[in-house]
Amino acid sequence: MLCKATICLRALVYFYFISLCGSCLHLPDAAGSFLCLTDSYDREIKLDQAPEKIISLSPGITEMMFLLHGEDKLIGISDYCNFPEGTQYIEKVGGLQNINIEKIVSLRPDVVLIGSIIPKNEVEKLEKSGVTVIAIKEEEKLEGMLEALAVLGKIVDNSVLADSLVRVYSEKLEGYNLTAKGAKEAQGAQRSVYYVVSFGAAGDFTAPGNTHISEIIRLAGGRNIGDSLSAWNISREYLFAQNPDFIFVRTEDWAHFVKTYPYTLLRAVKENRVYPIESGWVDVVSPRNFLAVEEIKGKITP
Repeated sequence: MLCKATICLRALVYFYFISLCGSCLHLPDAAGSFLCLTDSYDREIKLDQAPEKIISLSPGITEMMFLLHGEDKLIGISDYCNFPEGTQYIEKVGGLQNINIEKIVSLRPDVVLIGSIIPKNEVEKLEKSGVTVIAIKEEEKLEGMLEALAVLGKIVDNSVLADSLVRVYSEKLEGYNLTAKGAKEAQGAQRSVYYVVSFGAAGDFTAPGNTHISEIIRLAGGRNIGDSLSAWNISREYLFAQNPDFIFVRTEDWAHFVKTYPYTLLRAVKENRVYPIESGWVDVVSPRNFLAVEEIKGKITP
């Protein structure tokens, strides 16, 4: 299994990236500015024209760029941007904590889009090199993802498509909220769900209550056993006291988890209610979260 430091980094990479929201205004001025906005570092950003060369350092942003048909503008992405398939053909410019500033500068981007997980001192280095950086605020709610989608629509000059997608996803979200509320009232006690972030000798990790993963589980009609936790780590004592009704594990980890002691003693494992789920549907805040809601809902609904 992974060492604890690696697991913590993995949690950082997956769960603070990169959901996304920004308080932005589209305010063309008399001089013909394309876009003015305030980013998540409270900086006033002004773009004189629509950017044609964009670097994304966020998997969530990259995914939504493709959704908005803005992939042709992407000249660079982070090492963690691996969806959709077209990302394999785009230049990689480093990780989240070790971005390659020299490479970014050499690509001469019009703008670099980041989530606020990128250290502010790295942002300052980029700006000193003459690179325009827009930090899009990270949120842990799906509504934040929809707001980010609208903002990105402005940046790539495709607000029509962005607004249309936001309406569709907003309706989905409203429907899930109503269904989840009805299920809770009908069932009384909700079925408990455990999402396995990581497990093994280095410790057990799951999503606490203030995360989009917890929201995904709630929208699917379940109760996240991590809701009362304030951090990603979970004790074995707590896990076995909760003894969840259903367990969801990343597809790549599923086979190992269901055969590993002491997890084999959990009720869900004994009763074959442990299900693989695509990590990309859950770990990054993006429209694929709706696929995760459907998957979990389909498994836990009586």
